[in-house]
Formats: sequence, C-alpha cells, structure tokens
Amino acid sequence: MRGKWIRFSVFLFLALLILAAAFWGPVLAPYDPLETDFAAKLLPPGRAHWMGTDNVGRDVFSRILCGAGNSFALTFFMIALVSVFGTGIGMVSGYFGGSLDTVLMRITDILLAFPDTVFAIAVVGMLGPGLLNTVAALSFVWWTKYARMARGLASVIRTRDYILQARFGGAGTFKILACYVLPNIVPQVIIMAALDVGGMMLALAGLSFLGLASQPPAPEWGYMLYEGKSYMQTAPWIMIFAGLAIFITVVVFNLLGDSLRDILDPKEE
Repeated sequence: MRGKWIRFSVFLFLALLILAAAFWGPVLAPYDPLETDFAAKLLPPGRAHWMGTDNVGRDVFSRILCGAGNSFALTFFMIALVSVFGTGIGMVSGYFGGSLDTVLMRITDILLAFPDTVFAIAVVGMLGPGLLNTVAALSFVWWTKYARMARGLASVIRTRDYILQARFGGAGTFKILACYVLPNIVPQVIIMAALDVGGMMLALAGLSFLGLASQPPAPEWGYMLYEGKSYMQTAPWIMIFAGLAIFITVVVFNLLGDSLRDILDPKEE
C-alpha cells in the first residue's frame, strides 16, 4: 500500500507542476504569445527563443505556456460537465429502475454506438468550427459512460440495508440520493474523471488540429499543431514542442488516474 501512495504522490506532484505552469503561464512567458514579429519568423530554438518562433514570429515557448491554461480550462470544464450530467442521469436511472431506467439506458446505448471523436467531427462539421460547437458535440456523447457506471452502482446500492432503513426512517428520495447513493458513487466518478483528462485533452487537441475547435489567434496546443503542420520540414520545432506538451501532459494524468484508482478502488489489491 505504501508503494501505491508513493506512486500517487509522484504523479500528483508532476500534475500539480504542470497545472502551476499552466496557471502562471502568462506571468512566466518571456514574450506576448499574440505578438507577431515577421522579422523573427521561423527562427530555430536559441537563446532568445528557447523553442523557436512560428510562421509569424510568435515565441513558441510563450504560446505553449499560455496555451496550457486554455487547454486545461476547456478540458476540466468538459470533464466537470459530462461527469455531473452523466452521473446524475445514471444515478436516477439505477435508483428508480423500471421504464425510466429502460428509456434512459436505451438512449445511452444509442449514443454509445457512435465513436465520440468521429461524432464530434460530424457535428462540428455541420454546425461550423468553434469552441462552443466542439463542447456541445463532445458533451453529447461523452457523458454516456458516466451514466452507465453510475447506473450500475446505483442499482446495487438501492438494495442495501441502510437504504431500506433510511426509507423506513422517513427519508425522502432526494435525501437518499444525495446522502446515501451519491457518496458511494463519487469515488468511482473521481477515478473515471482523472482517467478521462488525458483522453479529453487528446480529443480537443485532435479537433483543434483539424481546425474545428480553437480559432486563431488564441494559443492552444492542438491548434499549434494545426498551424505547424505546413512547416513540418522547414520549422519542425513548432509541432515537436506542442506535441511534446500534449504527450507529457496526457501521460502524467493517465498515470495519475491509474495510481488514484489503485488507492480508491476497493477491488484493487
């Protein structure tokens, strides 16, 4: 058990370090991430620009630091949105059962049949590029696994003795859901949300890379990949450093989620 806590502490430290860099990015950035300098465009990494400059002379290091805040803010907003909505739907479905459960779970099954990223690309392609449409498209399908998980737990919890005792004691439905069912679901929701940070960031970066999410001139890691792909041969550092930022962040948060699951999941030995 001690090894699990050590592993969790290491990845938590790394995750907090990344979040701190994202939060303080505008302060730490040596240059304005939006300032263009055509005289310094496509400069390779050096003393003046640690990670080089892009096609309009903007400092890549500054854009990565400032873009981290945009990437994390959107990722955490999406995770919070889909986890709260999906957990609420699943909890109500599993607790009440019957025809309500059947209807809600059939809707969930239909949406689960669509690959989330492909579905999001189709929706954003029809509605037009933009963050709002991207959030709507991903949220429309991403909440389903939270609903499935919460429904399975709630359907088991509702048969527990303490739920029956609460009913006999006069507790209302809302109190039972809020005080008895939800607290038993939250640990699993936290685990799933932590594991989803990397996946959500990749999905958003992928849509930005296709030019469907973030729009210029705001710095965002996925869109930096999109901007740099035209200069892969002449200025590969634009894509390399943005790709490394995404890769390192996704790996750290995935490993953090795994270590958190080892601690919170009672099934883990």
